[in-house]
Amino acid sequence: MAIRKLLSICFIIILYTYRVSALNILAIVSLPLKSHYMAFQPLFQELAVRGHRVTVINNYPDSNPHPNLKYVDISLPSSRKMPPMSEFENISSNYLHISNFLNHFILGGNNVEGDCENLLTNPNMRTFLSEGERFDLIFVEQFMSDCGLVLAGTMYDAPIIGITSHTLLPWAYSRLGIPFDVLSDAFYFSNVGTQPSILKAIENYCMNLYMNTIGSWKLQRIINNVFKRHAPNASLDFEMIIRDKIKMMFVYQHFSVTGARSLPPQLVEIGGIHIKKPKPVSRDIEEFLSSAKHGVIYVSFGSNLQSSLMSEKRRQAFLDAFKKIPQKVLWKLENGSLPDGNDNIRISSWFPQLDILCHPKVRGFVSHGGMLSLSEAAYCGKPILAMPFFGDQFSNVAAIEQSGLGLSMYFNEADSENLVAAINRLTSDE
Repeated sequence: MAIRKLLSICFIIILYTYRVSALNILAIVSLPLKSHYMAFQPLFQELAVRGHRVTVINNYPDSNPHPNLKYVDISLPSSRKMPPMSEFENISSNYLHISNFLNHFILGGNNVEGDCENLLTNPNMRTFLSEGERFDLIFVEQFMSDCGLVLAGTMYDAPIIGITSHTLLPWAYSRLGIPFDVLSDAFYFSNVGTQPSILKAIENYCMNLYMNTIGSWKLQRIINNVFKRHAPNASLDFEMIIRDKIKMMFVYQHFSVTGARSLPPQLVEIGGIHIKKPKPVSRDIEEFLSSAKHGVIYVSFGSNLQSSLMSEKRRQAFLDAFKKIPQKVLWKLENGSLPDGNDNIRISSWFPQLDILCHPKVRGFVSHGGMLSLSEAAYCGKPILAMPFFGDQFSNVAAIEQSGLGLSMYFNEADSENLVAAINRLTSDE
């Protein structure tokens, strides 16, 4: 109900502003990570249901879309692969978030170039652009690359709504005229929340300064070079596009978890927009859950990390811990099997996560701290033991602790003893 109310408010604003009964909408979601599109998918589906014509450029087309919803498939045969979980086992928690920051600009530069090349040269995209269709409104994913934004701003004359599957990125603050305070505002790349120590505030300041100067300049130069190769006549005035074309921002955050901050009226927090009404679980899962006298712990590290790719030693640490707790365990474990003697654990390569989290028998959630998982746990009222690996997970985990939604632990610290202690605390009355 809350999602529909939010959408109603947003589209009343849009329809009143542009005086149209039905919009022809384009959405550019070029990042090849499925979790990003999952955050936006219900929005585009809802638009189509409400009578708007929606074209989505992305890597994960729906298999059975609504008649008003069509896709331009820009997926590549070789999708971007995440590092195996075993690579994180020996990385110190003291600088994992710094390594994450550096990877966004070292490896991220190559990713930005590859994604931008694909957006301009993919055969399906070339066919789509040659048709010259006009649009009333354009959604553009806002992440590390402004390639989709430049494409929308130079090839179409339509207002743009930026959209994110995470908290607001550091360089978006100045674009929207929002002040950023390193002493009170949560920072995307930080592993602390809204009350950093002086040292952490200095660290945040330095990372924020780099992102808004050298980091931003390097990525814009990459995009410039790609457009010069494939669309030399395009105008590449980034600031003009941002100033004149972006009318609103839909940001996947919510002040109840990620902290309150000063926001302009054109920015709308849409945290939880993907959440639908939970459904009853299948009979076999229901039998497993209902037979758990002390409840169940649900374990999942999202769609990009695979539990089967942690080392045997680390997997055994999890198994040893699960034998020592009174709860049963549902574990999203891909391509794996368990040795005999683990009857209190049920594994599968996929579980209906929201339906499970909202089940009354579930007592806690062991997670990577992704934003979709965080918002689902908050919606269902289930505490999280969060282990960050990359991306926005560090700031999400800080928000989890600061909001009282759960606890944190780094993967290199996840031995049997620490896991048992954390799960016992997570399921305590406190």
